[in-house]
Amino acid sequence: MRRMIATLTGAAAAALIAPALVAAAAPANAQPARASAQPAQTDPVSALKSQFKLHRGVRLAENAKIIGEGKKQRAIFNRRGGVLEFGTSGVVASDVTDEFTLPGADKELKGLFGPSRTITVKGTTYTSGGFYADSMPEGKKWLRAKGGTVAPGNPAQQILNPLEPATLKAALAHTATRRPGGTWDGARTVVHSGTITLGELYKVSPTVRALLSGKPSAASATLPVSWKLYLGPDQLVRRAVSSWTQSLRGLTSLDMTYLNDSRYSGWGVKSAIKAPPASQVADFDDLVLGEEQTEDPFVRVFKD
Repeated sequence: MRRMIATLTGAAAAALIAPALVAAAAPANAQPARASAQPAQTDPVSALKSQFKLHRGVRLAENAKIIGEGKKQRAIFNRRGGVLEFGTSGVVASDVTDEFTLPGADKELKGLFGPSRTITVKGTTYTSGGFYADSMPEGKKWLRAKGGTVAPGNPAQQILNPLEPATLKAALAHTATRRPGGTWDGARTVVHSGTITLGELYKVSPTVRALLSGKPSAASATLPVSWKLYLGPDQLVRRAVSSWTQSLRGLTSLDMTYLNDSRYSGWGVKSAIKAPPASQVADFDDLVLGEEQTEDPFVRVFKD
């Protein structure tokens, strides 16, 4: 399959999102730990920080959908799951798998969006499968790239990251309603809901800054992100739902809506994520590239 790997690095999400948002001047195999009894916390941010311990983490199960208007309305579905490992200041490593579903897409596109596994550790991301599978040199399985906040090629990942204390605090400051949220991960929850602007998220969230790769324009900074956070009696997040819409009109004549539903379970799970064996790792300079494909594959889905 012919690809342009250079556009599908850890900034691949920005290739779809950033152009319409950034100002013109801006350039798994973890075993669960026995849940320990915790007193109820009145402060969700403090409750989150109390989980930041070496070799402990939380399980992630994420479902997302990108809806776009091209020649016809089409959607991309994404399922992502694995383990996020904490250090003393937040998430320091992750081991997640990604799988995309593209209803009605041609065989080539479906192959391009094949399943992938991504390991991020010590600021470096290693990806196996997905965009890079048939461009890897013989005997190599993992593609290495620096930076690991954003999963490669996944613009539908959770834009409001509730595992960042500053982001969690900023979102909850915009709480408009509270109500019973049902039971998640065995805990009865209260769902807090509200909206926050993209500009506000950019100021506090490393995830959003990595995703956009530049400061939002004045117009884009006002885009509302709707959110719901389901908090258990220990004030830990069990579910986070977010949605937002951006216009790519003038670039691709598309309006794109991103819907994300992330579930967090097994708080305190034991984890010791390691980088893949060096003998199986390749860098971008090692890739066997064919003819360039200059059009972003996510956009192409909606134009076909």
